[in-house]
Amino acid sequence: MTNGQNMAPGIVSGVSGLAQALVGAPPWCVVACLALSLALGALQVVFPQDSTDRLGWWAGRRTYLYQRRLLRTARRRGQPPVR
Repeated sequence: MTNGQNMAPGIVSGVSGLAQALVGAPPWCVVACLALSLALGALQVVFPQDSTDRLGWWAGRRTYLYQRRLLRTARRRGQPPVR
């Protein structure tokens, strides 16, 4: 996976523009919009953006979920876990 770019400057500039647009808005609305913008920025950093990296991430997640399901089923039946 490639190293992601630093998203902090983009988030800060977006938040400052958002703050100017929300002048006079209720405080809960300002907090909700700021939280949403920070969450979206964090989401973009966490999940891979390159196509090959995204495919690898989903393949690994699918394998993990399948193994977890097998282990859970084996525990319910009282059998030793399948590896």
